[in-house]
Amino acid sequence: MRMPGNLVSYLALALLIPSAQSASTPSPRLEGHYIATAYSQQGTTASGEDTHRHIVAADPAFLPLGTRIKITRAGRYSGEYVVADTGRKIAGRKLDIYIPNVRACRKFGKKRVKVKVIQLGDNTQATTKQADQAVKADVKADVQKNVVGNAATEDDWAAKHRAETKGNAGSTAPSTSTPATNPPNPK
Repeated sequence: MRMPGNLVSYLALALLIPSAQSASTPSPRLEGHYIATAYSQQGTTASGEDTHRHIVAADPAFLPLGTRIKITRAGRYSGEYVVADTGRKIAGRKLDIYIPNVRACRKFGKKRVKVKVIQLGDNTQATTKQADQAVKADVKADVQKNVVGNAATEDDWAAKHRAETKGNAGSTAPSTSTPATNPPNPK
């Protein structure tokens, strides 16, 4: 059976252009297992953001720039991230987590992680900036509550602990609270 040319073009276009609903509602096929590696190269990401903790590189065909995700099964790096970067070797269900330390990146190696999409991005710089601010706010709230593994990672907790210890080191007054030496248990 031969279809009219206009109908074929319309059907092809309908398959290629995502609906307005899909831009805000994550597709279940985007969630699930990914292979994660780590990188430490500092600079400006594909979205225009500077590299910092809680940024990942992903294939924008799977996870568009500006997408907020929760990564689990990543050990001390399980937490909330924003897709703000891409990479030549990041194709399909692969992620590259920014970790600012080369040795820690090597130690991270390659892991099979689980990803849950919190909010789907739209590949724009503005959305990436908003998602980054939301991730930072979630991490800050978790660190204040001593929660690890939700938005905040064990590295966030360790940074808070180092800052508290450094702040107490110059003080001669007795501390009203004893800082913990181990991170709180992840959720």
